[in-house]
Amino acid sequence: MAAALALAAAPAIVIGQDPVRVVPGSQPETRILYRAPRSGEERIEALLRRIECPPGRPVTFVLQLPDKTPAKYTAPSLTSVEYIAHTPTFRGPVSCGGRTPPDRVYLTWKPSAKRVVAVEFLPPR
Repeated sequence: MAAALALAAAPAIVIGQDPVRVVPGSQPETRILYRAPRSGEERIEALLRRIECPPGRPVTFVLQLPDKTPAKYTAPSLTSVEYIAHTPTFRGPVSCGGRTPPDRVYLTWKPSAKRVVAVEFLPPR
């Protein structure tokens, strides 16, 4: 029984993928891997100013776009959105209300469904 559990917990091996190499004496490298937009999705970079959560209604993400104009995007609920933090200073969980200072984010949404699917909290520039 224990052997079966160990096998089930083992990571999947991808055929044809080279293993990660570490070169002795080289400096470590950190790379941020952002969520790739999927088919039918669009992504924008903006400042997240506020998350509005009216009872019994969709959640609204209030953004400030790079040209300083405000924009609003909705989701059925906070839990229907994928949140990804790319900064060590981020403190979750994500909650309703104002964001002071605002967070720099990538917001991914489906224009056809007019709904937010992911919010990525970006590191400072």
